[in-house]
Amino acid sequence: MATRARTTLIVVHVTATPPTMDIGAAEVDRMHRARGFNGIGYHFIIRRDGRIETGRPVNDIGAHVAGWNSVSIGVSLVGGVDARGRAENNRTEHQMVALVPLLKKLCRDFPDAKVCGHRDLSPDGDGDGVIEPQEYIKECPCFDAIPWARKQGLPAAAIRGYWDRKAASIHPDDAPDLRTTYLQKLLARSGYAFGPCDGYLGPKTAASIRQYQTWAGLPVTGAFDEVTAAHLRARYEKAAA
Repeated sequence: MATRARTTLIVVHVTATPPTMDIGAAEVDRMHRARGFNGIGYHFIIRRDGRIETGRPVNDIGAHVAGWNSVSIGVSLVGGVDARGRAENNRTEHQMVALVPLLKKLCRDFPDAKVCGHRDLSPDGDGDGVIEPQEYIKECPCFDAIPWARKQGLPAAAIRGYWDRKAASIHPDDAPDLRTTYLQKLLARSGYAFGPCDGYLGPKTAASIRQYQTWAGLPVTGAFDEVTAAHLRARYEKAAA
């Protein structure tokens, strides 16, 4: 296998397996070989219980994100889809506890590297400089890795996503939040009525979110939190496209 000349990205992935599959690097290696790879494409696998297993040698070019393999390290969390194969943010606390020190070590070992998620490397289809949910090639890793990395004190890739949009406010002079607009459209597809998809989290939208969360068995927050947004995207994103 070829060795990377430089490392500028550490890409967080999921294995796209249901949470009932407690697999590790050996199983992923077999899965990738069955797809025609010359071995496991990720450099590290984090199992459901938080155990870290080594995949491809860390200095070798991986096979985990097309177009970026020559400059990146791939770290994959086992999971990422539900029992029906739909994208689902089902990472465990054990996995996230293990992920932080691993990324910190990799950032020390590769000081030019920045952290991002697989979906952050999707093409900017509308050319507005922001990678938006409707542009994702894949949902992987099923959470917003860049703002998460920033909160952990990790160097994050300078890629703009919908989290960079100005948060919606009750003040009418403030611009609408495009993320809220997008999630309102998905919520509307679920059949809950709240008025226009205007990018503002007003009382009618919040009430409909609470109804949706109750129906879906999610924590009832009345907000487009990470879990609710992932649930809406998994169920209605293709229908809204």
